[in-house]
Amino acid sequence: MNPVSHVPQALEAEQFLAALVESSRYAISGLTTEGRVVSWNAGAERLYGYKAAEMLGHTPAVLYPPSRAEEGPVLLARVCSGETVQDLLTERLRKDGRLVAMSVTVSPVFDPDGTVVGISAISRDVSPYVEVVEELNRAQRSAAEALSLLETIQQKAPVGFGFVDREFRFVRMNEMLAIVNGSSIHEQVGRTVAEVNPKVWPQVEAIYRRVIENGESFLDTEISDEVASEPGVLHHWLTSHYPVRVADEIIGVGVVMVDITERKTAERAQKALTRAAIEAIAATSEARDPYTAGHQSRVAALASFIAAALGLDSDTIEGVDLAARIHDVGKIAVPAEILTKATQLSPPEWELIKTHSRVGADIIRGIEFPWPIVTMIEQHHERLDGSGYPDGLRDGEICLGARIIAVADVVEAMASHRPYRPAKGVQAALNEIGSGSGRLYDSAVAEACLRLFREGHHSLDEYA
Repeated sequence: MNPVSHVPQALEAEQFLAALVESSRYAISGLTTEGRVVSWNAGAERLYGYKAAEMLGHTPAVLYPPSRAEEGPVLLARVCSGETVQDLLTERLRKDGRLVAMSVTVSPVFDPDGTVVGISAISRDVSPYVEVVEELNRAQRSAAEALSLLETIQQKAPVGFGFVDREFRFVRMNEMLAIVNGSSIHEQVGRTVAEVNPKVWPQVEAIYRRVIENGESFLDTEISDEVASEPGVLHHWLTSHYPVRVADEIIGVGVVMVDITERKTAERAQKALTRAAIEAIAATSEARDPYTAGHQSRVAALASFIAAALGLDSDTIEGVDLAARIHDVGKIAVPAEILTKATQLSPPEWELIKTHSRVGADIIRGIEFPWPIVTMIEQHHERLDGSGYPDGLRDGEICLGARIIAVADVVEAMASHRPYRPAKGVQAALNEIGSGSGRLYDSAVAEACLRLFREGHHSLDEYA
C-alpha cells in the first residue's frame, strides 16, 4: 500500500511538513540568521515552558543559563558559516527556572544557491540519561572501593598469592607469600625467584618455564623447604602456577601457595587450595557488581542444601558448592555500566549478559578441578526444554550439578533486589520453580528445593 495515499490530497507538502514538525516529541524551532525565532513547535513549548507567542520574533537568550551565556552567539556564528553542530550536550533554562540537561542539534538551512537563510534547532531532554550516568559513576566508585578492600583482604589471607613476570622476577606478592620466602615484600619484589629462594628454584624452574613458553597450568604441586623463622624444620607447600594473559599474550606466572605442613593430608590441602582460589575468583567478580554482591555465595548455600536433600555424598556437594560460588565469574567480561544499570536492559545488553556462562567456563577451563565445575558453570542457564543458553541443551544433556545451581540461581535472583527491578519475593520464586518443574527445571531438584522451604530447613531471612 502506498503510504502517500493516506495523506489528504488537499494537504499541501508544506502543510504536511509543518504537521510533522508540530507533532514531533522533540523541541524543534526555526531561527533567522540574526538569531530570532520564526517557528516554535508544541515540543518546544512542552520542553521549555514558553508558548510560541512568547518566543516568536525574539532571540532564545532567555533559555541560556548565565554560565552558558556565550554559547548562543558562538553557535549562531558556526551555523551561519554553514556548519552543523550535532548532539551538543548542554543545559538550558525552562520558564519555571529549572535547569535541564539537553542534547541540541543546530543546522543551517540553505536556499537553492547554497546561501544560509535560516537555522534549524532540534533539542531533547537528556536529564534521565545524565542521572543514569551519574549513578553508574557512583557504582563504579563503589566497585573500585570494593576492589581495594579485596586487595587488602588478600594481603592478609592465609594463602600466598604472587605474580612473577617473564624474567621470573616477583612483581607482586602478599604478606603470606613473603613470609614463606623468608623476608619482607620490599626485599623480594624486583628480584628473581632464584635469588629470593635458591633452594626452591630447582624444584619449580621447569614449571615456570613451561607456564611461560607453553601456557600450561600446574596445579597442586608440592614443594618442600625450610623457612628462615624455623631453621631445621622442613615445611611443605601445595602450589599452583598458571599463565597470566593480557590480550592473548602471556605476561607472567600467577602463583598460589598453601602451607600444608602438619595441618592436613595432601587431599584436604588440595581442596583447601581449590576453595581459596574459587573464593578469590568469586570475590573479584562480585566486587565489580555491588548491587549483586553476595549473590553467588547465597546461591551456593541454597544449592548445597538442595544437593544434600537429594542425598548426594559430601564430596559431590562440595563440588556443587564451589561451582555455585563462581557460577557468574564470566560477568567479569561484561561492562560494569551494564551490570549496574538502574533501568531495564535492552535486548543487545541482555545478549551480552547471556555470554557470561560461556565466558566463565572459558576462564577456568584450564584448571583441573576434581569436580565438573567447568561444565556446571557453562550449563547453569540451560533448561530441560531446550530454551536455555548458551547451547540450548535438553534434559539428560544437562549435568546434575548445573540443574541444582539453575534452581538455586532462579530462587535467589527472583527473591533479591536488582538495579533494574525490586525483589519479587521468595514466594514468587518458589511459584516459578513449581510451575517450571519437569519442563524447565529437574523435577527432583525442584521438589527438593520446595521441600526445604516448605519444611523450614532453609532460612528465608537472607532473601527478606
